[in-house]
Amino acid sequence: MRFFFRSHRIERKLIMNVGLQDMHTGIALPELLPTTVINFSPEGACLILSKLTINNMHLFYETLNNDSHDLLLYPEDRNDADNQSIIIARSVWMDSFEYMDKPAFKVGIRFLQNQKELYNFFQQSSSS
Repeated sequence: MRFFFRSHRIERKLIMNVGLQDMHTGIALPELLPTTVINFSPEGACLILSKLTINNMHLFYETLNNDSHDLLLYPEDRNDADNQSIIIARSVWMDSFEYMDKPAFKVGIRFLQNQKELYNFFQQSSSS
């Protein structure tokens, strides 16, 4: 059995949007869901969502060991987003829980590209 050490995570609440991208065409589906990122490492993050479906597709199952879709994380104001501010990820785990007295879901994601620069930015801003 192999053990992997998890990178240090920064506890930070960030409001973002999450959507799906077709892996074969690279086309993003138009619908986005609001999400709260509650912690962040260079390799992944934990999201909180009140809903898990877009166009009858389940965000978690469509991106878990499946070759059809990737998750896309967008800044809260998508109009100002350029392609460099979009983070591509895959789901890793999911759990239900209550957030602010309402049913919600935690979804652990793994980034497809290391986010070390963004992580360092959050680390510096949290220690200031």
